[in-house]
Order: sequence, then structure tokens, then C-alpha cells
Amino acid sequence: MAYCARPGQKLIVPAGNEKECALILAKPGHEGCGIYPVALLEDVVAYFRGERKLDNALKAGISFDSFIERAPDFGLIRGQAKSKEAACIAAAGGHNLLLIGPPGEGKSLMASALPGILPRLSDEEKVQLTRIYSAYGALEKDGVAVTRRPMRTIHHTASRQSVVGGGSRIPRPGEITLSHLGVLFLDEIAEFSTSTLEALRQPMESGEIQISRVGATLSYPARFTLVAAMNPCPCGYYGTDLCRCKNVDVRKYQRKLSGPILDRIDLQVELSRLSTDERFAETKEESPRLRALVERARERQRKRFAGLPIPHNAAMPGGRVLEYCNFGEDARASLRSIVDRNVLSTRSMDRLCKVARTVADLKDCEQVEPAHLEKAAEFVVGGMLREAL
Repeated sequence: MAYCARPGQKLIVPAGNEKECALILAKPGHEGCGIYPVALLEDVVAYFRGERKLDNALKAGISFDSFIERAPDFGLIRGQAKSKEAACIAAAGGHNLLLIGPPGEGKSLMASALPGILPRLSDEEKVQLTRIYSAYGALEKDGVAVTRRPMRTIHHTASRQSVVGGGSRIPRPGEITLSHLGVLFLDEIAEFSTSTLEALRQPMESGEIQISRVGATLSYPARFTLVAAMNPCPCGYYGTDLCRCKNVDVRKYQRKLSGPILDRIDLQVELSRLSTDERFAETKEESPRLRALVERARERQRKRFAGLPIPHNAAMPGGRVLEYCNFGEDARASLRSIVDRNVLSTRSMDRLCKVARTVADLKDCEQVEPAHLEKAAEFVVGGMLREAL
């Protein structure tokens, strides 16, 4: 909703809409405003005639039930320290993440926990998401709003239309729009059809999806963090005594992911099988600490890109990445060495620079240093998928 009330303004709204309006007036600058719900037009006429009073719903207090449940805490994920580090970098810089590992070792849980360390939604973002879910028909219960970042899971059997949106009569938002400002989780990404994955390329770049119908073209927001998961081989147990897959089958399986899609996934990390000690280790709360780190890193990016249509490091446009990253002389020399050593393409080099910038932001460093590049290279350069392609 684009409307912006003035301080002290009184709003008369249809009964039942007062909670949605309260979301808008929660923003700074709306002090002293009032919301007056009415059920009948006669009540409005009587009010302006001075024949009756209207009650300010804000005085009674308005509370919301969140449509989206709280994300599980990162502390529930046992072991997988390197994967948690990659997830924190993904959250801090808006980077897409690919998790590779055997079944049952925490890929789905990590994707579910990621929204819990993303920055808290602003009031404006809450309004935007509530409108999306309302248009989808999900908010049937009165007093429900979207106050947490969404996480949507897509199975590889999902139709292309359910993913991107559409419909023969009235187009509805798809899963990529329902995951706007949150996480879109593609489980077993190697099993998705090529057409579905290719349909994700444009919204992953632009942050929106356009749906064309006769006489009209609709645009839905779709700026999400993509988390994809896959097994390392057809059986899932590559590198262990349990795996019986032939090398040719492993390569064929890993090559199911197209180069253009992989080019849009900044981070790759392999999850290992947990040891017995890790399985029985005590858990402790981690998400609040990680969220504080992420929010501080995002604040640095907000100041860096002030006045520019760049929401975070991952969205830096190609061709200007080095300009925004602030590399020192030692870091530039280190970057050149990594690029030469690994024969990186220009797009891969840009991804490396963006991730290194996020690592530096998490460390509260103004300049990108060689150590930040080396850490970024652990997740951007190499890995079994790059070797297979």
C-alpha cells in the first residue's frame, strides 16, 4: 500500500481493515494518528453530522497473529560448522546457497533456520508481504499478518505455473513471490525440470516476475534468497562405503544443473556425515547471535548503497563490482592469483568478489583483505560440481 498518512491524521476505514491499516501507521512519522473502523456508511454520515462518535481502534491496542511460524534455531543443527558459516554469509549478503550432502544430515533444517537469522522485516515490508499473501488467498483468518520472513519449499514435481505464478483467469502469485524477502528452498534441485529451473533465471536477476496475459502484463515481486539442496550422487552416499554409483553416473547426475543456474548460486558447501559425538552433542541457542552479525553487516551495505537500487552485496551489478568492493593493493594481488590459479570466468570472479565483500562486512572491515578472499574462495571456487562441469 503506497498511502502515507500525515502525523495526527484520522482515518475512517471499513470494519475489519483496521489491523492492516495499523501496520501502515506503525511507521515513524505517524504519531497521533487514529483509525476509526465503521461497518455502515450511515455511521460515517452520522459522524460528520455530529450525531455520533467513532472509536479509535489504536487506543484499544491492535495485535497480530503471525501467519508464518518462527524459524527453528540454528543451534538445532548439530555439527556442520562450515555449512553454518556459509549460511551466515548467504544471509548477510543476500547470496544464493547450494547445499550438497547425503540424506538426513541437516540440509532441510538449515534452509528452514535461515529466515531466523535474516534481518527483521521493516513495517513497510510487513505490509508488502501481507498484501501478497492476502492476494494469494492465504489470510482468511481475521487479525493475521505476515510479520516474519517466509520460507517456501518446492518439490521437484511442482509445476512451472505453481512456481512462477499465473492462471487461466486471474493470475495468482507463485512460490517465488510467496518467498519474496525470504527463502525459497529447492529440495533435490538436480531432479527439477530444465524448464522450471530456467524460469527462475530472470527473477533471480531482477527480483520480480512478469506474467503476460491477453491484454495485460502483471509484475509480481520475487526478491528471495535461493537455497538449493542436492545429493552428491544418485544414491546420496558418494565417497562412503555405502555408495555403489559408477563415476559416469555421478558425473551425469551432477551435470543436471545447467551452467546458467550455477552461475547465479554464489555459495556451494558440502555437508558431511555427522560423527557419533556430533549426533549426541548438546545444543544451544545460536540464531540471535547470528542475526546480530547479519544485521550489522546489512547495515554496512545499506550505507554503502544509499540512494542506489542495490539492496545487498549479491545484487551488485556486473562491471562495477570492484568499484563497490574496496580492495586494497594486497587484496587485488590476491584476487589476481586466485583467478589465474583457478581459471575463473568474469562472472565467477564477480561472485568471488561479492562474497569476499560480505565476509569483510561480517568482520566489520572497511577494506576487503586477502584473508576475506581466501575465505570466500572456499565456497565459490572448486567443489565437486565445478569439477564435474
